[in-house]
Amino acid sequence: MARGDRPLPLEQLEPYMRGAKFAVRALSRRHEAHDPDIVADAERYFEMAERYRQAAIATFRLRKERGGST
Repeated sequence: MARGDRPLPLEQLEPYMRGAKFAVRALSRRHEAHDPDIVADAERYFEMAERYRQAAIATFRLRKERGGST
């Protein structure tokens, strides 16, 4: 995103975070021989991204149930 761009709509956060967590997993596996600490760091990020993804899903569902805009 460029500076000044509008933020992503909430419904696009879930696929974005899904892609981010699998990208970090792939990078950690690729570089673990060069930096053994990367595996633990990547796992923490993977778990954090999954929590964000689940929170986005729950928020989107709640807004949908309440009839609010997304």
